[in-house]
Amino acid sequence: MGATGGGARHAAASADDISLWRTLAAAGPKATAEALSNQDFDRLHITSGVETFLASKVRAGHSIVLTGNAGDGKTHLLRQMKPELEVAGAIVVEDATALMRAGSVQPILDKWRQAIEAQRPFCMAANEYPLYQLRIADKESKHLAEVSRQCHHRLAYGRSTEDENADGLIVLDLSLRNPLSANLIDAMIDRLLSDAALKQAVMGSSEPIARRNVELLSLPRVRERLRALADRLIALGYRATVRELWILIARMVFGRLGRGDFERPDWYSEALFTHDDRFDATIALRAIDPAGSSHPLWDGALEQRSESVRRGWALRQPLPSPHPTLAWADFAALKRRFYFEHERGDEVFALADPDANEFQALLQGQRGSGPGLVSKLVEAINAAYCPVRFDSRDQHLYLWNGHRFHEQPSRSFVAGDRIAADQFALEVPRLPARIEGAFDYHPDHVVLTASALPGKPRLRIDFPLWQTLRRLERGLPRKLVPERDIHRLDAFLEKLGAELSGERRTIWSVHLENLDLIQVNLSADGRRFESVRIYA
Repeated sequence: MGATGGGARHAAASADDISLWRTLAAAGPKATAEALSNQDFDRLHITSGVETFLASKVRAGHSIVLTGNAGDGKTHLLRQMKPELEVAGAIVVEDATALMRAGSVQPILDKWRQAIEAQRPFCMAANEYPLYQLRIADKESKHLAEVSRQCHHRLAYGRSTEDENADGLIVLDLSLRNPLSANLIDAMIDRLLSDAALKQAVMGSSEPIARRNVELLSLPRVRERLRALADRLIALGYRATVRELWILIARMVFGRLGRGDFERPDWYSEALFTHDDRFDATIALRAIDPAGSSHPLWDGALEQRSESVRRGWALRQPLPSPHPTLAWADFAALKRRFYFEHERGDEVFALADPDANEFQALLQGQRGSGPGLVSKLVEAINAAYCPVRFDSRDQHLYLWNGHRFHEQPSRSFVAGDRIAADQFALEVPRLPARIEGAFDYHPDHVVLTASALPGKPRLRIDFPLWQTLRRLERGLPRKLVPERDIHRLDAFLEKLGAELSGERRTIWSVHLENLDLIQVNLSADGRRFESVRIYA
């Protein structure tokens, strides 16, 4: 009896120990850090370069403002580091919102003034809106003015400048740290798989689904393919919160939270791609679902269960017995496992969107961003306004203005100014010098910068706009260009035009219905036409 009772107590303790992970697997998007115990925090905490960075800066006397989106890990980080920061002399506010009273930021300002008067560092975690309220509440404060300055220059481009430095105060925006970073995802999976309670649970018979998924998620090939998916998501402009990732990873281990047979819906690969409208991450995963990436060779081999897909699995092949047909759900599940576990699974994306592959290579420094690519982008922007090809369409960016006398879209455009393509540079963003080394930054966009103009106007090009520009270069009609992209191009041309001055000696006019382009050269006094050229 005594031995049996002790075993029962041990089993109960084990079940309680893994309850954190099972709770995460069942959690919704409103799961919050504040609901976790200190012990849970310790089990979820992933040590990274951010802790080392913050500790060194606070010891040097800097104040720290942690900001970002809800779920980015601000409160978690400050709660974890609070004892160390207080030893270094800091006054720590783990959550600015929790300190507010009736919507007032005055308690936060009081805490900050207390730190300033005591000449102690001040460390605070604040979401975007409370931080905005602080910045407008005390416009005379030089500290909040510095917060505003850094918030307006969160990333840097080109060569390093003095403006990137900080004096006594650092704003660290954790939204720049995309948790989809392959290194962070690896560390999170390692943390879960090495959890003592989970390891003990999967050794027994109570968690057969978790045991099988843990076995598969421990395979180097599976982890490598997960990292590749993360890189692809970042390049396409997607992101996720740390909270979402913990929930997804827990689901990959526990499946549907049952304790029965290891069925298809419980596979880690199915749990990852199971759609849930409550989470942006599961919506983003649709864009990189191996089941949705067509590859005639491998699709046919999987459908026929040919010999080429019966060999080469990392562990054991999950192919069903031969059958005349394979239901779509079964095929999709099999193709996902093929991507993760088969030696040639990475070929699934070989025929994926070439624009996506090119953009990812550009962000990762595997593709040059020199004059040739700049000229192509310049030509693509011109093509959004002038579909007629002419000699210098890739050599100058024309500042087009629409002509219309009604609410319908413009049918003609006129340009009186142009800027040479060699006056632009294509730049990949980086962290400014003041926070360099705080964490791994993975860019999700590039900028086309008018580097020769005083204000250096920039066009931010994320993947959707990149795809539009590449399609314009290939002949996409303006009427099929998404309105959001037209607005961004219009705004960029307006910024460029605001910095130009001087006499206009040449006018270009294009009519979209007739596809006529007219170039008019004016006399020096602008009173007469000297020449007219028509491109058709």
